Amino acid sequence: ELAERSAEVYQSLVWQDPAFEGFYVAATPIGELSRLAMGSRPAARGGGAVSLQKLRAIPWVFSWAQARLFLPAWYGLGTAVDDFEADRGAGATEMLQDLYRESPFLTGVIDVMEMALAKVDLSVARRYADLAPQPDADRIWELIASEFERTQAAVLRISGREKLLDAAMALQRSITLRNPYVDSLSEMQVMLLARLRAMPEDDPDREEMRRLVQLTVSGVAAGLQNTG
Repeated sequence: ELAERSAEVYQSLVWQDPAFEGFYVAATPIGELSRLAMGSRPAARGGGAVSLQKLRAIPWVFSWAQARLFLPAWYGLGTAVDDFEADRGAGATEMLQDLYRESPFLTGVIDVMEMALAKVDLSVARRYADLAPQPDADRIWELIASEFERTQAAVLRISGREKLLDAAMALQRSITLRNPYVDSLSEMQVMLLARLRAMPEDDPDREEMRRLVQLTVSGVAAGLQNTG
């Protein structure tokens, strides 16, 4: 039930919102990532311009990590849990808490999602979202930010913890210590992406600007310890 509802919410944004693909391409460095060698295959099937239909899984996840959102890891669960609790009434939250303690599968899913949520930085991600064209950018951003808040609250209710990663203090501390350094690289990446995309295709400095963007990609990936 949770899987079906969360999938519906995820698909309503990623596949059914006609403005989402344009937002995604502008608000992440996926266009620039598609020029990098990642794994043994091209970023997109068939080559050419980036599109959701052709994109492979690794660059899809990697681009959201670079934008500090990790969206594929969590989007949809918050609404699914809220709806489950509303439909089942009293005792629904306790039922989910029991499942979390007793089901190794659900424990694993929630714990991995919790780690992804802990690495999200909405203030930094908003800077990437500002690269996307209006009028749809603000609307899509509000959908993402609202679902993040719902999902974070749902994970904490299910786990019974006060803060994300309270049960993994070493990881929690590691993320807290690394983030200020990664934030600076993310800010630099946003600035360089804006400059690169504003350059004419025949600008002689374009390749050097792209190389600088790619260096920030490597730095952010190393700092977050996530590639996709």
